[in-house]
Amino acid sequence: MRRTSSEELVSVRRRVEAWRRGGGGRGTRIPEELWNEAVEVARVAGVYATARGLSFNYERLKERAGQSAGKQSGNLRGFVALEVPQVTPNGGAKVVVELVGHDGEQVRIELTGASGMEVVALAQAFWKRRS
Repeated sequence: MRRTSSEELVSVRRRVEAWRRGGGGRGTRIPEELWNEAVEVARVAGVYATARGLSFNYERLKERAGQSAGKQSGNLRGFVALEVPQVTPNGGAKVVVELVGHDGEQVRIELTGASGMEVVALAQAFWKRRS
């Protein structure tokens, strides 16, 4: 059974607190293992909530989460599937785009005769929206 993001955040927070009690803290580098766990939680709970919950630097966590997003293997978050354009009777190309947001929301967009830039703009708008 998959743990919820709040359970994961609490679990990582306990490890961070133990590290800080053991001599880690201001002026000491956070171990890579804790950064990696924070990034995993941030993918589910969000960067802001994770940084605040762990008292981590928001900008550094955001940067690390962004850098590792391309390294996800076997994980469909951030995956974009585009069907190969099909020629329609009027000569335009039909494009189907299915997007999944970080919150699990999904949207399917079917476009005929749209340029690639329009599809990119729609995807960006979907992922940047406030839920």
